[in-house]
Amino acid sequence: MRSTIARSSLRRTPNGIYSWVPRCNFALRMVLIVFAGVTLTCEPPSKTLPICVAVLALYAVLVGFWGTWALRTAARTVVLTRTLMTISVLAADVAIVSVLSVRTGLTSPDDWTSNVMRVGFFLIPLIAAAQLDPVISGALAIPTLSAFIAPCWITQASNNEPWASILLSSTVLAGLAGGNVALSVIERFKVQTIAELARQRTQLLRNLLGVEKHERQAISERLHDGAPQYVLVARKDLEDVRDGSTVAVDRVQLALVECSQLLRDVVRELHPDVLARLGLKAALTALTDSLTSRTELTIELDARRWPDGLRTDADYVLYSAARETMTNVIKHAQAHHIWIDLGRDDGLAVLRVSDDGVGISEAAMAQKAQEGHIGLSSIRAKALASEGQFDVRSTSPGTEITISVPLRALSADTETGADGSALVGASQRSL
Repeated sequence: MRSTIARSSLRRTPNGIYSWVPRCNFALRMVLIVFAGVTLTCEPPSKTLPICVAVLALYAVLVGFWGTWALRTAARTVVLTRTLMTISVLAADVAIVSVLSVRTGLTSPDDWTSNVMRVGFFLIPLIAAAQLDPVISGALAIPTLSAFIAPCWITQASNNEPWASILLSSTVLAGLAGGNVALSVIERFKVQTIAELARQRTQLLRNLLGVEKHERQAISERLHDGAPQYVLVARKDLEDVRDGSTVAVDRVQLALVECSQLLRDVVRELHPDVLARLGLKAALTALTDSLTSRTELTIELDARRWPDGLRTDADYVLYSAARETMTNVIKHAQAHHIWIDLGRDDGLAVLRVSDDGVGISEAAMAQKAQEGHIGLSSIRAKALASEGQFDVRSTSPGTEITISVPLRALSADTETGADGSALVGASQRSL
């Protein structure tokens, strides 16, 4: 079930976060078209009205073609093509308002058409800001301001508009353009942050799938290499038991005892009951004793800085990290000695595992993860998911791995989840 949910989440990850930009631009341009049309209807110029209507109709057709292209190709258009088209259409926005304002101002200076039409210049910085590109917004500010001043200058004498009023309106437009440049910077940063979070979410989901696959494989290997072998031996000895051999009975009994012990060891390592009852310190002690009895390694556990019986919501993360780390050392490090240090440090639970083996660097760990060996990567993913840190340091000889996780203590009545992690309620307190 978890794998299905994770894979479907990966498929739902958006490919482009700018898909809403063309819709916003199209809506603002429709507002500009409606504004110009209402202006020509309510305050028509005494001359050249047909020409103004034709110019507006041509602009509407251009916006329609652009809208069809942009809304269909927003997610797959080449960046260069999209930028050139954006600049071209923005130039058309400035041109349409400029042509209508200047044309009506020259031919009908006594009418109010030009004065009303030039208000449309205040929409253009908003359209540019919706591109989320500060460069485009800044580059469009000067042409827009210049195009606004031109009809003001043309109609100033006929309308007796004071220059102070023109200067004030121009200042307001310049301030609006500057504010939209700042808005573009802020919104672009937000969009980039969201895109980065989406990328990290996708990566975490992939890591989750990899960790789940790795843990299932580890369980399969432990079971295959242990208990089934004794079961096969017992099955073979059953033939001698049928023939009445008492020695075979003893061998079957011994095989079943060993099989039972191995199965208990696997269950205890995957979800130790002692971790839930007595805490992390006791669980690590039992784990090291179990590994020492099955291998030739010398394992030293130093947990003097960890109180007896302390239970936290970091217990399962640190326990699984210690188990996975020691398993990797046993399989790959060719080590003879493992040192484990468990303690508390400024509100953090710190687990440090070092060995005297061949060692591994972070670059080598990344290479192994690409090759499908994700044991250490799974530990890193669990630590980061718990808001902790994971550090690998090469020693001479061997490797030192340090996991630190924010520490929160559990009350006595806190329950544990099915995966062994603690379910922290309102009664938790920070250490």
